Amino acid sequence: MLNKILDVTRKITNIIVTFLFMVVVAVVFAQVVARYVAGSSIRWADELARFAFVWLVYLGGSITIREGRNVCFDLLLEACKGKTWKVMFTVVCAASAVFLICMTYLGVLVCQTQMAESSPIMHWPMAAVCAAIPIGGVLMFFEQISYYLVHLNGTQDEKGEEECVC
Repeated sequence: MLNKILDVTRKITNIIVTFLFMVVVAVVFAQVVARYVAGSSIRWADELARFAFVWLVYLGGSITIREGRNVCFDLLLEACKGKTWKVMFTVVCAASAVFLICMTYLGVLVCQTQMAESSPIMHWPMAAVCAAIPIGGVLMFFEQISYYLVHLNGTQDEKGEEECVC
């Protein structure tokens, strides 16, 4: 059941991240063309690209954790073998999970302070933009836990050596 929910969430996240990336590229391209060809800028383009990029970063973070491409303590883990590796892997993943919990909590606080604010050009509620922090934090937290459970026993690279993941 949990895996099905996680799979659906992952598919939705992938679609949203792909769409946001296309929005950022299209809006920035249109802005560059408008500035250098027409000699004027699109007023809302910078703001839309910035907001889409914020969401792209926080939602994309869950994808990087899922694929094991997030920043971690590789040198520390590479020096460990066997049970020591499992302990260090657990500590690293737990530290990441604690960070994500703090980020999510503080993101909620930021959203609460931004409830009455709106963006200067498009007049979008800033809480909607700031919501990327707690939503991305929750997604990253669940991906971190899933990643930990899947990789707790380590993986083997092509040389048969244990590959460090976090």
